[in-house]
Amino acid sequence: MAGLPHVEVLGTERDDLDRLSAETWAVTSSRGLEVLHFAPAVAALEHPSLAKGVSFQRRLDDLGITEGPARDDWENMLVTTEGAHRRTLRRPFAVLLAGPQVKRLTADLRQIIEDVLDDIPAGRDIDLMADIAWKVPSRVYCHLVAAPLDKAPLVASLSDRTLAPILTGDRARRQDSIDAFDTTRDFVREHLGARRREGLGDDFASIMIRQQIDGLQTEEELIYEGIALLQASVDNTVHQLGLVLGMLLSEPARWKSIVDDPTLIPAAIEEAMRLAPRFNTVFRQAHEATELNGHALDAGDWVFVSTLAANRDPERFPDPHAFRLDRRMVRALQFGGGPYSCLGQTLARIELQEAVAAMAKRFPTLEMRGPWTCHVTNAVTEVVSLRATT
Repeated sequence: MAGLPHVEVLGTERDDLDRLSAETWAVTSSRGLEVLHFAPAVAALEHPSLAKGVSFQRRLDDLGITEGPARDDWENMLVTTEGAHRRTLRRPFAVLLAGPQVKRLTADLRQIIEDVLDDIPAGRDIDLMADIAWKVPSRVYCHLVAAPLDKAPLVASLSDRTLAPILTGDRARRQDSIDAFDTTRDFVREHLGARRREGLGDDFASIMIRQQIDGLQTEEELIYEGIALLQASVDNTVHQLGLVLGMLLSEPARWKSIVDDPTLIPAAIEEAMRLAPRFNTVFRQAHEATELNGHALDAGDWVFVSTLAANRDPERFPDPHAFRLDRRMVRALQFGGGPYSCLGQTLARIELQEAVAAMAKRFPTLEMRGPWTCHVTNAVTEVVSLRATT
């Protein structure tokens, strides 16, 4: 890594990222190699010698979940594993979240969103996060696994309480994260038991149970799969929906463009995710000596992909800071790549597209009220407040 500029800490400040990105494709920092450009970011995410599971272990270490039953639980989850074990745990998810299967759910997702919007009166000042963003993914989860709809608020709470402290590094919420994980395990176990007693259908919980019956996973792995599905399907989608809505409403012309031409919605969402991704940094660790973009990495070295910088790489995106609907759609870096690509990205995109489409049709004059606020960390962005008039 000789020859690359060094910074003590790479933050999230736009001016600093733009200045460094104009000078170099990467910098070194006190924590490792920081990738700033799009092409080497893709190479890092697809690199066969850069591991992801250990990155979530690092998040747990940073939060102080280093040993005991809580750490043992996490070590059984897909997000912390590597190699053959990871491939075994991914296989059931790949069946559940296959693109064609998820797309068949589009009409159901559309109805869920319409039901949420039915509760919102026209001409009122509303909280887009509380009234829409937190309700849609949790209700979608309940539909997917055939859980009672009145469990949606609990599902939303458990996902947020478990993941938010880990992703933001909020050590003050460490015990609450542990407690929420335990409650989630009980909820999943009870629900899977109820599905067995009531008879299996074509919902995700029934498919998961059949996978266990067919020997694709153990009973314990079934429980952890259910936990992972709940966690992953809510919190990140909530905040990405909030970020997309914030980007589309922060300039009235953007909202008007998709109201006038709904075919622009997929491109608008991709552009919003490029400019305002949920994950600000995606990181990996070299499990052997290797190289990235011609620079040597020793075993154990960390590589941090700054999506905030790479998504605005002028070599890949002309006029990188502008919101443009005529860009050729490219991969969203926050969804990873290679063997670590996000299995739920098709579902997340459908939820975002259907939510924005329904809102544009129902509330064509939707207007942001005051500034929207976010909690930005090196790892993720959380939308704190986003109000609008319908």
